[in-house]
Amino acid sequence: MLKVLMAPPIVNYETCFSNPRAKRVCFDKDRWKVSSFKPDAVPENHFHLGGHNYAVVSDFAYVVRIHLRRYKLDATGSLLPTKDGITVTPSVWLALVREFAAIDQAFDDGKVFVIKDCLLLSRTVIENVTYVIWQRYFQRKDFSRKFLTPVSMLKETEWNALKDIQKQITSKTVSIMFGRVFLKLLRKEVAKHNPVPKSDFDFIEAEIVLTTSVIELLCNHIQENVSSLFICYECLEGYENQLGHECMTYSNEQRISEYGDLVILNMDWDKLVADFVNRNIQMVNYMSEIFINKLNMNVLIENAKQMDVATNSLSLF
Repeated sequence: MLKVLMAPPIVNYETCFSNPRAKRVCFDKDRWKVSSFKPDAVPENHFHLGGHNYAVVSDFAYVVRIHLRRYKLDATGSLLPTKDGITVTPSVWLALVREFAAIDQAFDDGKVFVIKDCLLLSRTVIENVTYVIWQRYFQRKDFSRKFLTPVSMLKETEWNALKDIQKQITSKTVSIMFGRVFLKLLRKEVAKHNPVPKSDFDFIEAEIVLTTSVIELLCNHIQENVSSLFICYECLEGYENQLGHECMTYSNEQRISEYGDLVILNMDWDKLVADFVNRNIQMVNYMSEIFINKLNMNVLIENAKQMDVATNSLSLF
């Protein structure tokens, strides 16, 4: 749910900026490493916004998150993440990027903006510098809001930089969710069946069958998600002439184009993995590490989208 509110956010500006004593934050806890890097060697899942602020896409325990984080330089010249910043889920991130224009309009009107009843955005000026304030909160049982610290403060130039690279961040989020989370879940599910790896001449044929099965299941899941996520505003507003509504005029290709990233990020990966293994249980011995490593996220998703568009086009005749 997206809301525009007049009430100002509750922000303690004295704690908004990073300080030398800020604690380190580890985005790679499964390997017990601190996520540090040199300014001239930024990791591929980090996106520089300006100054020491970065957007970071990470996954831990099969969960993908997007961080807006302030870093600090240590004595060796490496950048270390601090606790100054916020973390959001992929669904909150997508709700955000779809409303950038509305958020800017709310700021121009002197209002704050609420996303999915958990993230409050506002704009303020401190010492002649314009900042966009991000603050998470949750709703108490009495329906009052409990604001959380720390917050994220982006200069207006950094906010604009975030808008410019939001597609890259979204693409990386999708890549991690499928390329890492999906493959991790697949390995875990396959291991339950104690497969005996095959290496005979049928492997190539089995690989084709399994890859096609993944594409077909992806296509089915995309169709289900598009149907559940598509919103026809003409229907919501009760407009007449239903034949002119978006739900009637939007082609499947248009729906995929507009809702594609949202569909992928809202996909039930556990169900997709379980469906794939159960559907091909007789071929589980061919689901080797070699096969899993060959699965290319970008190609599979693109083929699934094309299959969905082609299937729906044929259904019209």
